[in-house]
Amino acid sequence: MTSQRLLLCLMALACLLVQACIAEDETPSTYSDPAVNELKNQVLTEQKTTSGSYKGQPWATSSLNDTYKKTTSAVATPVQVAAAAQATSASSANTAPSGNYLAEADSFLKGAAANGFYRLSVGNYLTSVQADPAWVVVDIRSADAYAQGHIQNALNAPLENLVSQMGLIPAGKKVAVYGDFDANAAFAVEALKVFAGRDAYVLQGGLPAWQAAGMQVV
Repeated sequence: MTSQRLLLCLMALACLLVQACIAEDETPSTYSDPAVNELKNQVLTEQKTTSGSYKGQPWATSSLNDTYKKTTSAVATPVQVAAAAQATSASSANTAPSGNYLAEADSFLKGAAANGFYRLSVGNYLTSVQADPAWVVVDIRSADAYAQGHIQNALNAPLENLVSQMGLIPAGKKVAVYGDFDANAAFAVEALKVFAGRDAYVLQGGLPAWQAAGMQVV
């Protein structure tokens, strides 16, 4: 009888032990290590807070926010390109020819054939001067060549210096240009027409043609 009671007590204790173990596994531990908690608090304080932001910097503009970085990069690039485009545009404006010059050049080329390529014989020049004395003759040869002999009252503006000396040619007058070669005079005529808007012509044959027409040189 005593043995049976002892066996029942042991079985009861075993059941209680099993139930206690099961309950301990299902119930989370409430033990908290102070050192671990302190470290955890420091990490959480330095990193993301419960509001979804990092300490000292909003999440929307955080450098850790990949979406913000992509958006910033996409916006910054066009600004840089626009700035570069503006710089390029400013540089081009300082070097590109004026729209008026292009129009003048276009007009010059289109009217060349109809105007005899802006050539004027000595005989036609002399006839024009008698009808309208508002003419000026420009000698585009070198200063030395000019000193050795030139058409009377002709202005000397060497071809290489013609652009800088255009202001010396009286305004409001037609211009007859001659040089060592008619081709050189043609360059001068084009420059005068395009860049100065002058009514200029090549005096064909230069000094030899002038003298052949019985005109003197000085």
